[in-house]
Amino acid sequence: MSRPSHEVHLAIYDLSNGMARSLSAQFLGPQHVIDVLPHTALVVFGKEYFFGRGIEWCHPQEFRASRGIHPIEIQLLGHTTKTAAEFEEWCRLQAQNGRFGMESYDLLSRN
Repeated sequence: MSRPSHEVHLAIYDLSNGMARSLSAQFLGPQHVIDVLPHTALVVFGKEYFFGRGIEWCHPQEFRASRGIHPIEIQLLGHTTKTAAEFEEWCRLQAQNGRFGMESYDLLSRN
């Protein structure tokens, strides 16, 4: 018997709310324009999983309302047969081993 499949989406946010393009051109010059300050999250199992103080998760609307931002794009990445419990256990292990712990977050290289 096969396991149920769940869609996995990538939500892409612009933390600058559109200001990155104009401000980066002013400070860096027109040849070095930065379009967005990206933040990404996985949306699966009716939850949004994101990297902040480690890997965190909550309902997508809760995440968006609490931060006052909405995705600029949502892409379908594929499907998974993992369960929410299996994925969340993997997330906890990644935080414990330091790979995706609070101290390993970096806005530019590990976001």
